[in-house]
Amino acid sequence: MNKDCHDQVQPHLQTGERLVAACMCETAPGVPERPAWLRQPPRESELERRIKSRLPGVVRRFLQPGEPASVGRLERRMERLEQAKDDALGRAVHGRGMGGDWESQAGRFLVAHYTAAPASRLVVAFTDYRVLVLANRASLWRISELFEPQWEAPRSAVHGVRANPRGILQRGRFELVFADGSWIALVASVPTHAEPFAAQVGG
Repeated sequence: MNKDCHDQVQPHLQTGERLVAACMCETAPGVPERPAWLRQPPRESELERRIKSRLPGVVRRFLQPGEPASVGRLERRMERLEQAKDDALGRAVHGRGMGGDWESQAGRFLVAHYTAAPASRLVVAFTDYRVLVLANRASLWRISELFEPQWEAPRSAVHGVRANPRGILQRGRFELVFADGSWIALVASVPTHAEPFAAQVGG
């Protein structure tokens, strides 16, 4: 485990919690985009809320987003077909990026990632009793990265890590395998870190 990963995770550990392994990474090519019917409206920032509160009522009502249109079965079916086509293209080029559907643990992990405004860099950390994913939330003008918690689960919810899955040529690729058998593909920022990370975690 490199020192940078250790230093990013350490402030987020609880008293007595021991860090077992950590790896800096990003989602792998081929990971599916979130379908539109799972998307949430963008969250307003504190600044936006303050500015809107000072506007006249008529302007505020005009800027208020309308109720999202309900998505019918036909639209959902069409989007699933479109998504399936896009995913098939992605798989042909990069291999599968996720095992399981959107209701699986891997699907819920990916929805949480997208809902939190996806970060380009993540740290996946295994402790003696939980798994944490930290996301780089540093502002564009910051030189150093700033990782904050994005997702966590008990250690029992994650089966382990598979490095260099068969049939995939991306260097540094590994799969985070969940207890229900679903998985999500990630790529280590430093390719040579993937195998030692998988060995330290086990599974």
